[in-house]
Amino acid sequence: MDENNYQQTEKAGIVGMIFSFLLPIVGVIMYFVQKDKVVNPTNYLWCALAGFILGIILRLVAAGAAA
Repeated sequence: MDENNYQQTEKAGIVGMIFSFLLPIVGVIMYFVQKDKVVNPTNYLWCALAGFILGIILRLVAAGAAA
């Protein structure tokens, strides 16, 4: 197969997206590692962002409950 005619058919995996959500730094790393290998690598970044935001919210709630 000619590399110029290569089409990406693999999508971002659910396991990778779960790890991206739970550990946002993993999502950023997965994006850069997989950006040329999968069709939708930005899903890793979106999951990482969602996990980061949820972590901030949980920290604010915990700080409010402790006060």
